[in-house]
Amino acid sequence: MLGLGLGILCVGAVLYERDAGAAVWAVLLANGLLWPHLAFLLVRHSAEPTKAEYRNLTFDAAMGGFWIAAMHFNALPSVLLAVMLTMDKVIIGGWRFGLRTFSALLLTCIAAGAAWGFAFEPQTSYPVVLACLPFLVIYPMAIGFATHSISRKVQLQRDLLDKMARFDGATGLMNRQQWLYAASTELRRFQRSGRPAVLILIDIDNFKQINDRHGHTVGDQVVEEFARLMKACLRDADTGGRYGGDEFGIVMPDTHWEEAMVAAERLRRQVAAYVFTRDGLRCTISIGVCEIDADKAEVGDWVEAADRALYRAKANGRDCIAVM
Repeated sequence: MLGLGLGILCVGAVLYERDAGAAVWAVLLANGLLWPHLAFLLVRHSAEPTKAEYRNLTFDAAMGGFWIAAMHFNALPSVLLAVMLTMDKVIIGGWRFGLRTFSALLLTCIAAGAAWGFAFEPQTSYPVVLACLPFLVIYPMAIGFATHSISRKVQLQRDLLDKMARFDGATGLMNRQQWLYAASTELRRFQRSGRPAVLILIDIDNFKQINDRHGHTVGDQVVEEFARLMKACLRDADTGGRYGGDEFGIVMPDTHWEEAMVAAERLRRQVAAYVFTRDGLRCTISIGVCEIDADKAEVGDWVEAADRALYRAKANGRDCIAVM
């Protein structure tokens, strides 16, 4: 709409100097004022709106060729129309679409030029230059603002997709894949420098019974509340993740198992004392702790050792901590 309105000003200034007939003026007004609304309706009611919009843009380019010929190839407005009409098509559909629409512009220009006997008057008067200035200044700025707005939206969507790929949506913790990557990073750091680290696996006790007795909505609430409690216990350097449905993990760098036990016990007590629902539901957790050592060649070995400690805690009656 903006481009067509500004284009009317350029073309109209030349047509006024050429003393164009009423029919040409009628076509110009229809193209600049009526066509944008018709194009919108065509897209809105089309079964394939994207294809309809591309057809409309091609028609815009073709009409640009018509007006270049109608202006008898007046230099400044003709070049301005050709460049602007091609630029926005390349932005929208890439260089192939830009080439296709430029071809439509060129063919229409040749056909219309033949109808006018290829009248060639390239001189641009000062009034026409002034009439072209709004199009020359405002339209590129509008394209720039629109492109910036689209790029920001794309970046936001990209950031959201990246977050969805890395984090668990329900808890805000890292998902299994990313948490294992963090664990493998600590393992490689230990293999390079011998820096200690502890891996902790946590399981919510009797979680299946919670789901069966209270429903999955309450189960989801328990998971979310536990994740909040766990995050509150983490240091800035620690990495928490959701390992499975009701199983969670923590990687604690620069930590020995004795220090990890203190943190794990603090978390266990906080969970045992916490009321998860309004009707007084309480939960407990079992915790497996494993400090990295030279026997752990792969991150899977480390996780497996912590998992064995976790199952030992469960075998000991749950609501406790075991170290492997």
